[in-house]
Amino acid sequence: WRVAMLLFFTLLAHNFPEGLAVAASAAQSKELGITVTVGIMIHNVPEGIAIAIPCMAARPDAPWLAFILASVSGLAEPLGAAATMVALRYMRISSASEDTASVLSLEDILAFTAGIMSMVAVCELLPEAWNHMHSTSKGNDRNKKSIDAKIAFASGIFVGIFVMVVTEWILE
Repeated sequence: WRVAMLLFFTLLAHNFPEGLAVAASAAQSKELGITVTVGIMIHNVPEGIAIAIPCMAARPDAPWLAFILASVSGLAEPLGAAATMVALRYMRISSASEDTASVLSLEDILAFTAGIMSMVAVCELLPEAWNHMHSTSKGNDRNKKSIDAKIAFASGIFVGIFVMVVTEWILE
């Protein structure tokens, strides 16, 4: 149950900046908004599953609880989008009345969002994966499991970097 709740609150906090990215991108252009929305929508499916599976394992008699927790964690995204739209509207109103450039730009909001996501990945996800890798490499064939886990860990990081670079290259 602890793992289910940890994932729920972590992904709840993780989804808020995704809403920032979606709203800021959509405010910039329709095409960028659709691209970011579809990308985030696709990766939200495994996030919901990541919450539902531990919840179902901990409380098999309450499948509705898994559904509710997965759904509620996703609701942070529209809240983040709404907060961004309010902030952007406020910035446009204040900049129009003062004849100055907007304090926050799309680049600022996306950089802020990227910073949040990077810190979650570096400070939470990578250490957790590293700890899990070492905790699963016990038993008679510890060395083989340890090597396989290290290869999987490194491969995951390199595949992630590769996908981000290729995506950036395609979108340019």
